[in-house]
Amino acid sequence: MRRLIYSVACSLDGYIAREDHSFDWIPHDQDSRLSEFFKNLDTILIGRKTHDLMVSAGQPAFPGMANYVVTRNPNPPVVKGVHWVTTDPVAFVRNLRRRSGKDIWLMGGSNLASTFFDARMVTDIKLAVVPILLGKGIPLFGRFDAETTLKLIDQKAHPNGIVQLHYQCMNPRA
Repeated sequence: MRRLIYSVACSLDGYIAREDHSFDWIPHDQDSRLSEFFKNLDTILIGRKTHDLMVSAGQPAFPGMANYVVTRNPNPPVVKGVHWVTTDPVAFVRNLRRRSGKDIWLMGGSNLASTFFDARMVTDIKLAVVPILLGKGIPLFGRFDAETTLKLIDQKAHPNGIVQLHYQCMNPRA
């Protein structure tokens, strides 16, 4: 079964973006580490607000991957390279994980991630902890009810102060 990996950069105090959704505090040199991560992916799952930011930055989709954007809008716009998920996202991803393929990147945001933590579908968490304290912003995790035990798989500190952490979720469901 394919893994559902919540992989995101966050501040040391647990925010994935400022209140205005900006993330200019994340160093660009992290992009080189993403290429290794991308080798194991063929699918990305994106929340609608995160996708709106991608569109405003001029990148509506990640090339070479199936891009699924979860929205409550029953009539989303046509965007090249984007498949819209307007049905129950948990049922959709449950079916997606059963199909053959590489891992699935749960990119964000925190509300969407909470949906999959509650459903116990997240198999891995990969964090790039950036050495900055934002004080406020969009939290790494939204509220969810499913307590999740984690096992540290790997950690690596980089010269720029970023610490990468990889945790395996010990009680996922199919």
